[in-house]
Amino acid sequence: MAAFRHSAAHVTILPKCYASVVTMCAKSIFLPVVALIMGTSALSAEITFIRPGEIPPNPLEASDMSALDLDAIYRGIDLLGRIRSRASRGMIGTAVMNDFAKDDIDGTPGITVNDRDLAARVEISQARARAAQPWAANDLDNDGIVTRDELLVVARTKTEATARRQRQTRSIELTDEQREALVLDYVATFLGRDLDGDNTVTYAEAIASVDEERILTRIRTEGGALKPIWDVNDDGVINEVEVRLSIERLLDLFDSNGDNVVNNDEVQVSRKALFKARARVGDPSRGKRIKCTLPEVPRTAEVAVLQGNAGSAVTNLKFKIPNDPVVRMTEVFVPKGETDIYLIASLRSPTVLRMMGPGVERVKAVVGVAAQVALAAGNAELANTACHRGFLGIRVVDPGGVAKEFGRALGRDDLRAVVADRLGRVDLGTFTNDPDIRLANDALPVMTGDGQIVIDRFLSFDPGGLQMLDPSRIQSTVQVIARDVPPLEIGLIVLASEGMVEFVAPPPGFLTREIPKGVKREVPKSEANDSIVWQKTPDGGTRATFPLTVVVRRAIELPAGLTTERGVRLIVPDGVPKPRGAKNWRLNGG
Repeated sequence: MAAFRHSAAHVTILPKCYASVVTMCAKSIFLPVVALIMGTSALSAEITFIRPGEIPPNPLEASDMSALDLDAIYRGIDLLGRIRSRASRGMIGTAVMNDFAKDDIDGTPGITVNDRDLAARVEISQARARAAQPWAANDLDNDGIVTRDELLVVARTKTEATARRQRQTRSIELTDEQREALVLDYVATFLGRDLDGDNTVTYAEAIASVDEERILTRIRTEGGALKPIWDVNDDGVINEVEVRLSIERLLDLFDSNGDNVVNNDEVQVSRKALFKARARVGDPSRGKRIKCTLPEVPRTAEVAVLQGNAGSAVTNLKFKIPNDPVVRMTEVFVPKGETDIYLIASLRSPTVLRMMGPGVERVKAVVGVAAQVALAAGNAELANTACHRGFLGIRVVDPGGVAKEFGRALGRDDLRAVVADRLGRVDLGTFTNDPDIRLANDALPVMTGDGQIVIDRFLSFDPGGLQMLDPSRIQSTVQVIARDVPPLEIGLIVLASEGMVEFVAPPPGFLTREIPKGVKREVPKSEANDSIVWQKTPDGGTRATFPLTVVVRRAIELPAGLTTERGVRLIVPDGVPKPRGAKNWRLNGG
């Protein structure tokens, strides 16, 4: 009798049959075969017939992968992950090129960081739309603000609709107390988006949960349909020719029997062979690697890691990168010493590092692995690279997380790190950080009256102060220019000095913020700041109410980085153009 082998799954069925039970034997063979064919037809499985006593064919042997480098190994692993079942080489190549076309969206041949930035903007826009949808459904008068009264109306409507459905399906009548509880729960849940505590939700508050920087970083580092690892010549552009050639070379290895088809058996043996090749080559990231450029660090050199959100001071600089972010600054003190230092900066916001101290020349290289990093002073080599997501400064709550990951990648266990949400003055001798100190050369103006209110507010967010830096003396991997108007509240002071805006005494209670310890507060007594309230908090800090209202007198561009979350209210009188950059602002008419 026949034996059956399901070649795609390496299953061999060898029933024993005797002449006296031919009928039973036929059934025992026929039914499993039918079941096997019916159950696997969707996978296009192959069934091979062999005679009793024959030895099944030898299992497939993988092609030699030893000549592949680590990048090619990862391209091979990615390509195998795209093969779901038996497929021809032409089908596989077409699917990959379709993904190439999907990612090449800026009209310029090849996939570059510009394409990924555009893809990120699309994803961010979609995330905003999803976050804003329930907000728009509650904005009954379409004025851009969802109030508590509007929420009560919507909640009661929804509650009554729920009560009607329950009564129709279950004959259950909600009590008045239950209705009111549902209404208040709806209102309280939605007001959880109210960041400034004024019982209203603006569009900016509705979309505040959308982490734009994280989306942008993820797509830049991990890519879209086609991962950055397909940049074969590592020139920053994934072009069609290199993708096609790479696919052909890999499929030559995967299609071990040369029938122009890659089946499940060939996928399995090829994947095992690639993993073995990766182990032989040595993968410092232990399988997590996507496309990460690591510094070449001598064993005798020290490696220090700065991990955080941003610098504590604000600069007048502008980096030519998407979204026009505010550029901040951190001071790095380097003591005397004999060993060279390599610095890895994992920061979520663009930051200038001012190298200072008697040991500045010890710092030989600085590598930015997340947001853009630039250097003021020192002669270190500078590199910025879109590195592996695990190395980014996203998990700032994980002390030393970036240092541990880079330590594994570099094969070292002696990396030291400074980890903080805000990096002010960092001492590489003691590995300490002072986040609340005014940095050297602070250029904040000396103000009185209303102006001092603005300065005091600015320092509550950025205690390092303001740095006016010369772009020509900044070492950067992207173009750096000086802003026409400084960012944030300092820009408002400049606009006020030119008669473009003016500050007025606003109603109290507009914004409450934690004030960092150590910030000097000199608030002159005047009618303009009577509404400021200082309160001690249980942990020894100070909480202050910072109302700040600005009347716009002429057409202006809003200073970079200034948002309603910083507690600024704009009043735009009739006949004055809406400020540029105030797209999502809550504006009061005059």
